[in-house]
Amino acid sequence: MKRTLIALFASALMVGCASPAFDHDNENVSRNKGAAGGALIGLTAGALTGDAELAAKGAVAGAVAGGVAGTMHDTEQARENARNAQTADALKQDNRSDAEKRADELEAELRILELERQIAEMKAQQPSVEAE
Repeated sequence: MKRTLIALFASALMVGCASPAFDHDNENVSRNKGAAGGALIGLTAGALTGDAELAAKGAVAGAVAGGVAGTMHDTEQARENARNAQTADALKQDNRSDAEKRADELEAELRILELERQIAEMKAQQPSVEAE
């Protein structure tokens, strides 16, 4: 009876571990991993006592505890992702006033004119190749 119960829980865990619910794209991946890991630890601890009923209770308690811890982690990850998305959106926006934008455009035009003047001076200072 004990071996049958332990084999049943172990096979259930193995099937659960092969589930696509453990993919990183799943929003509940930590909950699923926590529940499976907790069930395995609880089952192992209960099985070490040699009592099948205690092993089953340990698996259930471990699955619940691991699932709760995993859910807390998933929730924190979701909040962090939302904060990162908000920050990225805020950084993309151009919050300058129209006057600031026009001032930046004028500064850029002045820099271009200054560079063109410097290029013309450099060309005028170079000795002519044809004169030699």
